[in-house]
Formats: sequence, C-alpha cells, structure tokens
Amino acid sequence: MVVRVARPAHRDNKQTIRPENMLEEIHVIRENERRRLSIEIHDGVAQWMIGTLYRIKACRSLLPQSDSDHLKDELSDIERTLQRSVRELRRIIADLRPFPLEELGLITAIHQMAAVLDEDDINCRLEVDGVLPVLSPAEERATFGIVQEALTNVRKHARATRVSLRIRFQEKTASVVIKDNGVGFNPKNIVDNQFRPNHIGLLGMKDTATLVGAYLKIHSNPGKGTSVKFAFSPASGPTRKRQERGKGIV
Repeated sequence: MVVRVARPAHRDNKQTIRPENMLEEIHVIRENERRRLSIEIHDGVAQWMIGTLYRIKACRSLLPQSDSDHLKDELSDIERTLQRSVRELRRIIADLRPFPLEELGLITAIHQMAAVLDEDDINCRLEVDGVLPVLSPAEERATFGIVQEALTNVRKHARATRVSLRIRFQEKTASVVIKDNGVGFNPKNIVDNQFRPNHIGLLGMKDTATLVGAYLKIHSNPGKGTSVKFAFSPASGPTRKRQERGKGIV
C-alpha cells in the first residue's frame, strides 16, 4: 500500500483548513478520548477483576482439604486467567494515556516506546541517523503516531521476535523505516477496504500521512514479516536547530 501526497505549493487561501490545524484538532480530540477511556477502564473493569481475584483466593482458602483438589485446580486456572487479563488491561491503560511527546522530544519518546517491546520478548534495534530538523507540531505528532501504531501492531498482531526501527534525517527529507520478522499479512485487503479489527490502525496511519503530505508505504506478505516506510519533507526545510541527534541503538 502506497500513499503519496504532494505538499501543497500555496497555503495562503484563508478559506481552506490547514492540514496542520486539522491534525492538531484531531490530536486534541484523540488525546481527550484516550484519557477518558483509560480512566474508565482503570476505575471500572480493572478494579472489578482485581476484586474478583481476591475473592477467588478467599474461596480457595475456605475449601476443605479432602475431595476438593479438582475444584482448587479450577479456581487456580480462573485466577491465572484473571491475572493475565489484569496485566493486559494495565498495558491498555498505559497505551491510552497521552505520551508526553512535548516534554520528552521526538527521539527520546521513540526510544522509550521502543524499549517497552522488551517486556514482550521482542528485540528492537533502533538507529537514528542525522540531526533532527525543526519539525512542526503536526509533523512531530504524525511521525510519533505512525511509529507508535507500527510498534503496537508488531506487539499485538505480528508475533515477531525482532524489529528494526531506523530514523534518518537528511538534507531535505525525514524518513522512518520499521521492519519486523512476524507473520505478515496481505496489504491488498487494506486497499480493498476489507474491514478487520487490526486494520483500523493501518488506515489511521494512511490518514495521518495524508494530512502532513507524506509518503507512506506498507509492504507485507503472509509469513514474511512487515515493513513500514514513512517519509516527508519538513516544512521548515533543511534548517537544523534541535540537538536531538546522533546514532543510537536500543
């Protein structure tokens, strides 16, 4: 799947909504909704499940020792399932909470996000080449959002053990390439708009790339992993002012 959108040559039409402003509005709406959902999950279903775990432990301790081994085994299986569910809910809550991109800076935020993959036994190699140019807030959020969605897909759907993430800043281009060794999928299903729950994020990546006039290519084959490439020309041009730089590896 390839998305190529040329950056508009002129933006002086006051009647036209600027893509940067549109992305900013979408960002605010999404962050508010994610924050609301994380609070509701934490204060609702997560607490109920934790309470149920305590009740199971109490019930098991009250069972007589004789003729109850099978029932105790069943309760132990239920307890383990609930424990896994609570861990997954806590992960979802963490994913929903707005990431402090403005505080950390783009590269540091991506480093932290990539490091989380270790918790799922996924080895992530991160390389950063070049010096971060001055990016607009929309460009920073688009870059971070696409990396975040790609890594989330790796963790949730790819069943991968390795992923490489390379960020390059050249004279007039910023690019990100993400590759994994997972199970892959058929991108034609996305192009043909065949709905799948795990396709929503990929379609969102396409929309985000469109808003900042970026090139997005997703290449995958069943059993052969997936690669995502995102590239654009920063609106500020080649000016270099930020000091998040270097070649780092996680």
